[in-house]
Amino acid sequence: MTEFRRLALDLRGTGRSPSLDGIADADVLAVQADDIADALRSSGIPRARLVGISYGGPVVETFMLRHRDLIASAVICDSLCDRPPRTLAGHLVMIGAAAQPATLRLLPSRWSAALIRLVYRRRWPEAGELVVHSLATTRQDDMIKQRRVVNAVRLADDLRGCDVPTLCLVGDHSAVAVGMMRRVEEVLANTEFAIIADSFDPSNLCRPEVFTAHVRDWVTRQEQASPTTAA
Repeated sequence: MTEFRRLALDLRGTGRSPSLDGIADADVLAVQADDIADALRSSGIPRARLVGISYGGPVVETFMLRHRDLIASAVICDSLCDRPPRTLAGHLVMIGAAAQPATLRLLPSRWSAALIRLVYRRRWPEAGELVVHSLATTRQDDMIKQRRVVNAVRLADDLRGCDVPTLCLVGDHSAVAVGMMRRVEEVLANTEFAIIADSFDPSNLCRPEVFTAHVRDWVTRQEQASPTTAA
């Protein structure tokens, strides 16, 4: 079995990384992508295979645009490259997304946790608890800023024709989410697309075994075609 070196990074604004305080919303994705590039260079990794889930998708897409020489391939899952909806359902989802920064600040945390559990509890209760834990442990100001950033994502035109080999994955539970990932597939020049059955954002938590199998197969095939020093 092929072995890979795996690096898990706390993006700026999350975990143990510094806050996004003082960074303009329009600059957040570029700063986070540049941080990843600095981490790869400091680790002696000339090219990597990046995985971006949900918010991580636009981070990886920004990395593609700013550091093409450092990326060998990518996996983007349950994500997007722009926000303009194409359907009535999409418009409704976008209205909810636009309101989320305000609701995160105004709603008591226990109410937000209850809403998350309501969405996940029937089919993915363990994933729901992990999402609740993330909500409870993330710095609120940084979380809200990143929510605003992803609501404003408009990367489709810049990404059009980008040739980074990319696996696009998405859970089947939301037709709007599938449509957003189809949009990513449309604009990139070298993609594969797969839908994960009985899954929702984030699929790595809702269906971890299936998600991991897709990523392992993709990275193994890419590595056989063009070896790197890290996954």
